[in-house]
Amino acid sequence: MARRAAETQCCRSLVSSAAQRSLYQGLANAALWTVSVLLLARAALAGPLDEMSLERWAKLREAERYQLNIAEKYYREQNWKVALAEYEKFLTLYERSEGAPYAQLKWSLCQVQLRKLNTAIKDGYQSVIDYWPNSPEAIASRYFIARTYKDMGETQQARKAYAAVLMHHPRHLVAVLSRVDLIEMARVQGDQQTCVKLWRELVFETDRTDPLARQACIDASQQLAAYYFSQAALSEAIEALATTYQPAELPAAVAQFAAGPLATLASTDADRPRAARLADEIAVWIQSHTPQELNDTQQRARAVQCWYHVADVYAHARRPDKVREVYTRMEQLFGVDDALLDRIAAWHKGQGQYDEARAAYRRFQDQLVGEAKVAGSYREERKYDLAVQTYQSLAGRDTDHAPRWLGEAAMSWREAQKWDEAIAIYIGLLQSDPEHVDQWQWQLAVTYRDAGRYQEAIQAFRLCENFPDNYVQMAGCHRALAEWDRALALYHEIAVAHEPSAPWAMLQVAYTQEQAGRKEQAIRSFQQVCRRFPKTSQASEAHAHLQTAYKITTTLGGATEE
Repeated sequence: MARRAAETQCCRSLVSSAAQRSLYQGLANAALWTVSVLLLARAALAGPLDEMSLERWAKLREAERYQLNIAEKYYREQNWKVALAEYEKFLTLYERSEGAPYAQLKWSLCQVQLRKLNTAIKDGYQSVIDYWPNSPEAIASRYFIARTYKDMGETQQARKAYAAVLMHHPRHLVAVLSRVDLIEMARVQGDQQTCVKLWRELVFETDRTDPLARQACIDASQQLAAYYFSQAALSEAIEALATTYQPAELPAAVAQFAAGPLATLASTDADRPRAARLADEIAVWIQSHTPQELNDTQQRARAVQCWYHVADVYAHARRPDKVREVYTRMEQLFGVDDALLDRIAAWHKGQGQYDEARAAYRRFQDQLVGEAKVAGSYREERKYDLAVQTYQSLAGRDTDHAPRWLGEAAMSWREAQKWDEAIAIYIGLLQSDPEHVDQWQWQLAVTYRDAGRYQEAIQAFRLCENFPDNYVQMAGCHRALAEWDRALALYHEIAVAHEPSAPWAMLQVAYTQEQAGRKEQAIRSFQQVCRRFPKTSQASEAHAHLQTAYKITTTLGGATEE
């Protein structure tokens, strides 16, 4: 069957997997949490619960499939009222159909979207359980009842409903979902003990054959490990991670998920000794799992990474003496190469030790790369004079790439807001590097603009050939000079000559009229954006601005004043 186009209320909180680094603090002993991963698992896992298998679709008569597809179409379009009516029509016509429990479930989900939560529970989900107790939808309905109570803030009812799910369907996907939701509820209430219990059930007692359940278990193993690391319980943390990671992957996983707890423990005087002991234990464990056969290329690469993990662990535990020891030992074991020196320099910069970082960069075998990193470190320290000197030295030594280094020197002056010096370099590059004249012309124009020298910027942008971008910048400069009519002329040229930019350009026309104090012209221009480009984001912006700034209600096909 066709999958739903939008998540239902029961699984609406989808968050980016990148958010799994966010940690919840505040419980005893600085316990760490990453809830967003669990929310993501819940959202992903809820999908199959409101779908019907192809085998069951095949059992429907043609008329039944036709009616159900109509309802599904409106459901996918998020037209909940019409979809609800179509599902209800199906139930009226085909109450004994194989698709009846499915239609009742989807009817209930529409009620949720329409914010009729009690109706969804009592007249919808419960009806599925009462009339079709052996259907797959009955199982889903038990979960959705619990989830809906949770969203209503009915905590006690939700807990009872989740308990019913776990009792009746302990091995089903809904049991996984229920535990994920219960973990979220426990987190909100600061119930650490319940979180640990549920994490352990997911990690050690849940079958991972289903790929969706597997992801929830993986997330739980990571969170359980982070908790145990916060308690300085290394063996328990490793036991949790070992359910997810292969032996060769474990050192990296241990270092990754110990990082946050170590940093938290090391941030207070009282817990810093615990952080130090935990870091020592982790280092010993990683080193015991480090390959010793350094003549083999793959084993050697793995060994290098393990030593890097040890250095990172000590860095998070605020043990700089140990970090130095690790890097010294690595130089003895593996020799000195640019990759190792780069890591050493990065660590020094993290400590604010820029001179030591530059000493490492100057040991690079690739001296040009090392010197470029030296220049970059001066920029990070805002020592722009030294950065420029270094780039100019590079330009003299690496003549084949001199324009690149001079461009970096100009950028350094711009960061220092020494505009004349940057402009002088760009003018020189226009003459010495004709192959990239467009690039340097643009940078020159932008520098004039950033310096507030708008007339010179306009002339420089006029020589650029990247329409409409140069016209956009010219118009912005004219607006900065309060030359409204010239800016308007440029925006109109953009709208005519570059159709994709027309909605944006016409919106800028409206804002420019507004800046110029021409209220009536501005209103007409905003309205024109709504009429000409009703389906664009610019029309939405113009609509909102007319309402807030001028108290005018605008449809995306015209406008009326209230």
